[in-house]
Order: sequence, then C-alpha cells, then structure tokens
Amino acid sequence: MKIERMNQGLRPPALAIGIDIGGTTSKIGLVNQHGQLLDRRALDTQVLNDAKQFTQGLANAVRDMVKTHGADLPVLGIGIGAPGVDEHAGTIAAAANLPFREPIPLAALLHAETGMEARLVKDSTAAILGERAFGGAKGMNHFVLITLGTGLGSALFINGQVITGSNGLASEYGHSIAVADGRECNCGQKGCLETYVSATGLRRTVLDVMAHQKGDSPLRHIPFHALDARTIFEAAQSGDAIAMEAFEQTGQILGQALTGLIVLLDPEAIFLAGGLIQAGSFLFDAVERGIEKNLLAMFKGSCKILPSRLGGEDTGILGAAAMMWPSI
Repeated sequence: MKIERMNQGLRPPALAIGIDIGGTTSKIGLVNQHGQLLDRRALDTQVLNDAKQFTQGLANAVRDMVKTHGADLPVLGIGIGAPGVDEHAGTIAAAANLPFREPIPLAALLHAETGMEARLVKDSTAAILGERAFGGAKGMNHFVLITLGTGLGSALFINGQVITGSNGLASEYGHSIAVADGRECNCGQKGCLETYVSATGLRRTVLDVMAHQKGDSPLRHIPFHALDARTIFEAAQSGDAIAMEAFEQTGQILGQALTGLIVLLDPEAIFLAGGLIQAGSFLFDAVERGIEKNLLAMFKGSCKILPSRLGGEDTGILGAAAMMWPSI
C-alpha cells in the first residue's frame, strides 16, 4: 500500500478514502481528486457494535479497495465523517444513533490498523466540504448544508470557512427543539428536529397520520420495523394520501426550521443532502411552503433551497475524502 502525504511542491495524490459513519449503515469509498467514486463498500453499523470489530471491518474494506484499485497509485489517507464527534479530542463521543457509548478514537484506531493517515470530523462537516469541493456549492462562501438520513445533520460554511464553534460542537441543528415537549429523541430530549425531519421521523409521522386519517393505504399493512423512506416515497408516487401527507408535514416542519437559519445567517443557499432527498418534489415543495409561510418578508427569495449535486447516498463519502485535498 503506497501512501503519500501532501507536502510543499508535491503533486496532489491521486486517491483518498472517504468513510461516512451512519446510524444504520457505514459507507466506505475510494475517491479521486475530481470527486469520482471508484469503489464503494458498506457495513451495517448496528451489527458491528463492538468498537474493535467495527474498526477492523472498516480497515478490511479500506485494504481491499486499495488492493483492488489503488495498488499502483498514491493514496493520501482516510477522511472520516461521523455523528457525535468531538473534533478537539479526535473521538466519536456522543452519537445518539450509534451503538457505541464510550468515546472511540476512530482515526487513531484506523491509523493503527492500516498505517494510513486518518482524520475524523463531524459527518455534517465532511458533507459540506464535499459539497463545496465537488458539488453545487463550488465558488460559494456563505451556505448551509442539511443532511437527512437516520437523523438530521447540519453544517455551516460562512465567510469562506466551516463554523465549528468554540468547543467544536457547533451546528447540531437536529437537536434543536422543533416541537415543545414533542417526540422522544435518542439524545434524551423531547421534540428534537430530527425526530420529525429524518428517515426515522418520516416513519413516525406516517404512524401519526394513519392514526388520524381514515381510508385504506398499503402502508397500513407494513410492520413499522419494515417501513422505510423508499416505501413511503413509492406510496406517495402512487397517490397514497397518507404518504403524501407525511411528506407534507415533514417538509413544512423543515421549512419552518430553515427560516431561523435564513434570518440568522443570510446564506446564498441551503443544500439538502442524504437519502430523504430522493423524494424530490414531495419534500422540496413542502419545504418551500413552510419557508414561505414563516419567513420574514425582507428575506423572501434571498436563499435558494437546493438538492445536493453529489447524490443523496454519497455526499458523506466524497466530503470525507475531500478533507485530504485541502487545496480543492
């Protein structure tokens, strides 16, 4: 395995590894400096719930990809994006949707396993770096990224830099309160935004809508554990009233939440990323209605709401890899 560090005067290395740690699935990709994904692997986050086994699973995927695609090309290292990261300590410390409860120095563990340089940041930080390096935010200096997966992540790129905060904890917008005394969240609070706006939140909203609406729906015949965002989207496409209402409520709540970011930060754009954006107009139109209903008049039309151009599933991988090319 050939590893090349970026030093003054060296050409940028050809490849980097990007790892996106998710509450359901952890994705590993081999990426070149043009943002092309050469290989992609996945691990079930919840199955490998022992930190050592989890690290070894990631390391095995990294080694296999480099052996298959990068044996004759320089590989700079491994970028990792994960929820609940303490960037100052270099650990995954408090992720509500991960099975690990003790702080895990994942970058150090992967370095020990592979011998490769590894960097660990919040998943939302990785995603926003990817959007600016390879996606729709090229050339933008004031924008926001919201990731919609198992939970809701967020990141801010303001005045040309990622905002991390005084303690490295900035932009945990998914755990701002959207509904007072609302749904219980894995973080211990009630009413967090991600309990309403995420793949998990959408499933819970479907149950709420079914409890209050009459009429048949294919969703009524699916056990909750088997219900997922794709199934709900497909039902909405077929005109199912319950699925369409669930997306409407989800989008409206997100739109209302985004108005707070717009009046506070005055961004050029807010990008939505993650698997939930595959719902397209069912989600985006409802978000726009939520913004229009709640936004101060002087800000209307000032901020574009856009889908990530990196593809809902690969934003985190590409962003994590982009960390290894600071000049991109």
